[in-house]
Amino acid sequence: MSRYPKPTENLGVMYIAIGGRSLWQLRRSLASLRYHCPNIPVALFSDQPADTCPDVEYRFDVKATGGYQVKPRFIPWLPFDRTVYLDADTVVLKPSAIAPAGLLTDRFGYEAIYVHGVSRRCDQVGICGVPSMNSGVVMLRKCQRVLDALAYWRRIYRGGNDEVLLTKALLHHAVPSYILPAEWNCRNREQVRHYSAIRITHHRPVLRLVQPDGSVPDELLKQWWEGNVAKNSGANIK
Repeated sequence: MSRYPKPTENLGVMYIAIGGRSLWQLRRSLASLRYHCPNIPVALFSDQPADTCPDVEYRFDVKATGGYQVKPRFIPWLPFDRTVYLDADTVVLKPSAIAPAGLLTDRFGYEAIYVHGVSRRCDQVGICGVPSMNSGVVMLRKCQRVLDALAYWRRIYRGGNDEVLLTKALLHHAVPSYILPAEWNCRNREQVRHYSAIRITHHRPVLRLVQPDGSVPDELLKQWWEGNVAKNSGANIK
């Protein structure tokens, strides 16, 4: 493997799945992506046998242990010209979920897109009082400034939470970044006004609502929104 894989597509989604326990989440997240964005190629970085993983267009066999460190280790590889990184426990709820990647072009000039973390960590970033991002949904353009920032992130990471250091890396390298609202990385119900506005949820109970075809029925999403217990309804997702 070269330091950075040669871009195989202009736009694609990247997942990391380390350890067998991550696969049930990955299957549901990927199914939801396929349902809403069926033509988007996917690159998977995983240490699991290929025959146990869902089918993807590009697979990278890696060796790693789980934990926060996998993101600084593998996200810098950016397998696409414009990479949408999704945590394996996210659920795509709208076709417009990855549409903001259109800002990662010469026309608009942005090179990174993310959502602020729920906890903000305003006192931890230490740069002009700004809050920390959440690294569960990140869109990045493969250009020298971003590659330098990600390489720096990887060098300075020494364990623990990865998000504060990624925020610092993007700021220190003056990466033009667009901040999306919580609808693109909804961690809890209080972040948005109504469930119908959510593009990507990062709330694990919603994973249990994903159907075998990748959809999440509106009625089930409404029940989750109203605080009812989510039933495991996608056991047969492969």
